[in-house]
Amino acid sequence: MEGKRILIVDDVITAGTAIRESHAMLSAIGAEAVGVAIALDRAEKRSLDDPISAVQAVARDLSIPVVSIVNLPQLQTFLEQSGRYDEMVLESVSQYRAQYGV
Repeated sequence: MEGKRILIVDDVITAGTAIRESHAMLSAIGAEAVGVAIALDRAEKRSLDDPISAVQAVARDLSIPVVSIVNLPQLQTFLEQSGRYDEMVLESVSQYRAQYGV
């Protein structure tokens, strides 16, 4: 893998631990992580004491771009506009964002 440019792909980021570990392993074998693609950005705080998101922290700390297919605010908007989902689903997402969101 020496000299290879690698895109890290993951489903979600919680605290960024798995991505940081992947980045370290790739660096150890001479590969270069050039970015991270995730399916869902939950747009949640890295911790209750840190107001930035885990995605923002990974991008900042590793100096690589992090992009998502969809984020939780977009999913919430979809749920609000679709009218096909039980109100409890939207309420759960809204409560989650209020408690953990950036």
